[in-house]
Amino acid sequence: MIVAATVQHALNHFDSICVVLRANDPALSEMLTKMYPGLHITHAPKAHLGMGHSLAHGIEQIKDWLGVAICLADMPFHHPETLIALNREFEASTARSPIIVPMHSGQAGHPVIFHRNHFDALRNLDGDQGARRVINDNPEHVIRIEIDDPGVVQDIDRPEDL
Repeated sequence: MIVAATVQHALNHFDSICVVLRANDPALSEMLTKMYPGLHITHAPKAHLGMGHSLAHGIEQIKDWLGVAICLADMPFHHPETLIALNREFEASTARSPIIVPMHSGQAGHPVIFHRNHFDALRNLDGDQGARRVINDNPEHVIRIEIDDPGVVQDIDRPEDL
């Protein structure tokens, strides 16, 4: 299961995890709860309207976090070392409100780490664009790091992508 793989990657590198699911995913929620007791799972009531709604809902759940790494379930192929590098860059950054974006061969990828100062903007997302708008609106905060990991740009759109 792709979602479980993404959760497992995150559990190995982050202290807290919030998984955002569609409102009509009780079976997936139950399975993840059994696999990972204590995992914070929330259901986004407007997820069907686009990724922006899901991200906004998730950010509403984590108000007290210092930052958030947005790990997309359809992009589970990044290496564990990538999360280590992204975390290291976030923690070492002297920027006031860093947004850490992994790059592979000049292409921006995921996961992306946002400092809490961007939570208000993330909470206001809607539609299907996701957090790209927050990145584009804050170029002075963006730190791009080249990663030797094609998994940061590889997503699953069709079964054959697996």
